[in-house]
Amino acid sequence: MAAPRSPSNDARATAGQRVHGPSAPATVTARRGGIPPSTPPRRPTSPEPASHGAADWRTATSTGPASEHRGAGRRPDPPPVAVIDDGLVADYVHRIGELVDARLTQARRAGMTTRAAERGALVEETITAVLVAARQQAAADGRPALAPTVEDVIRRRARAARAELGPLGPVLTATHRWSDVEVNGAVNMICTERASGTRLEAASPFASDEEVWEWAAGQAALAGRRFDEANPSVRFRLPNGVRVHAVGRVTSLTHLDCRLFTPALDTLMGLAGTGMCGPDVVALLAATAALRVPFGLVISGGTGAGKTTLLRAWANATPTDRALERVVVVEDEAELFLDRTRWRNLVEFETREANVDGRGEYAMERYLTADLRRQTPGRVLLGELRPDGGVLPLLLAAGQGIAHGVAATIHAPSAVDVVARLRTYAAIGSRTVPEAVVLETIAATVDLVIHVAQLPAGRVVTSIREIGEHRAGTVTSAELWRWHPRAGRTVRTELDLSETLTAKLATVTDPDQFRARRPAAATGGSW
Repeated sequence: MAAPRSPSNDARATAGQRVHGPSAPATVTARRGGIPPSTPPRRPTSPEPASHGAADWRTATSTGPASEHRGAGRRPDPPPVAVIDDGLVADYVHRIGELVDARLTQARRAGMTTRAAERGALVEETITAVLVAARQQAAADGRPALAPTVEDVIRRRARAARAELGPLGPVLTATHRWSDVEVNGAVNMICTERASGTRLEAASPFASDEEVWEWAAGQAALAGRRFDEANPSVRFRLPNGVRVHAVGRVTSLTHLDCRLFTPALDTLMGLAGTGMCGPDVVALLAATAALRVPFGLVISGGTGAGKTTLLRAWANATPTDRALERVVVVEDEAELFLDRTRWRNLVEFETREANVDGRGEYAMERYLTADLRRQTPGRVLLGELRPDGGVLPLLLAAGQGIAHGVAATIHAPSAVDVVARLRTYAAIGSRTVPEAVVLETIAATVDLVIHVAQLPAGRVVTSIREIGEHRAGTVTSAELWRWHPRAGRTVRTELDLSETLTAKLATVTDPDQFRARRPAAATGGSW
């Protein structure tokens, strides 16, 4: 690693232009909604006229020499602001990192344990020492020192680089505000507001695409995954639960897709408070979560609609006196994060990809077929049903009574499409089963399908459909709750619950509270 450039290069960091780059202060006017990485993204300001190119907005607010035609009553120009040389800043940040790593290595060899607070103090001490040395060297050489603004940027980026989550730390820890964070190299960053689903644009917190790649590679390594030339795509989970997908080298930029987890939204009442569902739907879900008889639940919806969030809340609605019941969570990527202090007999399975030698893979189908039944589960929660061979083993396990409760999520545009998706996914796998058997198994194991969607008002339950019988090559169903735009929530339809579902609910509550709401003269729907 080369040491920081000679202070002679610092002349470029003196008066002339406004500060640019991904860590520029919020005074920068950017069509990309530029913000400092130490603050959460804000709604971008109005873009400049379309005639301005990419370079135009960078210099549109620059201040230069005073105009010769300035009027007598005109205000003087503001003082010049330093321009940032990203390469110079990166050199200083890297040098600071090297010194910090050297001190930490020395401490480990001496058998000393460095706590987080001590590491933070070490970073601050090193930053100060490097900047003071730079000032002294500039004075000795008779050259301009680093501008204060440049020093501030170095401090900010050095702190971010040494943080647990690096430059993305501020946004990836703001789980109350953001649901998704997408980074497109050093170009920009798109953050999705959790409450409204609105996407906001901000400057990328990384100075170069190489920094994005190195960040992903480092975080993936901590999670036991590899991200390199031989493996240009990787999925992993950060220590705070954020799920990350990274891809690079095979794309023009290195892209990060981060899904943030919100522990606060882990109860049905909490979701009702956000407007996801009404009290009648909460009562229905709570009753089904308390069932001790065989019951199958599928939560459908699009990406980011809240399927996993609702599944977690439904699981947490299980009565606390069943804390010792064996609960098995099966996921391709861990995201449910049930609380082990509550679930004392919890099994969490996460699929394992093959290593660089093509070995070590452990697929969901293998676990569901070979291991699940031997763990005597009382309830099985499957994070997401996918066309990976796991659907049929799960349906068969539920049909054989291996678990009295099975719940899963699936990507589908509507509740009506779920049966077709299950039928298609069940055909993919190592075993071939006649379609009639698959449909009959679906009808026998799935009781309710709950559909969630992202609407302008937020994430809401838009439909609840009961799965009926297998008749003449099809599976019947009835919509019990339907989205009512004027009411702004799902409302009870005129269709009755089946006798089977009514009998199951009667084991834990009064099913009359879920009766169809219809005029007295109406006859209702039939199955």
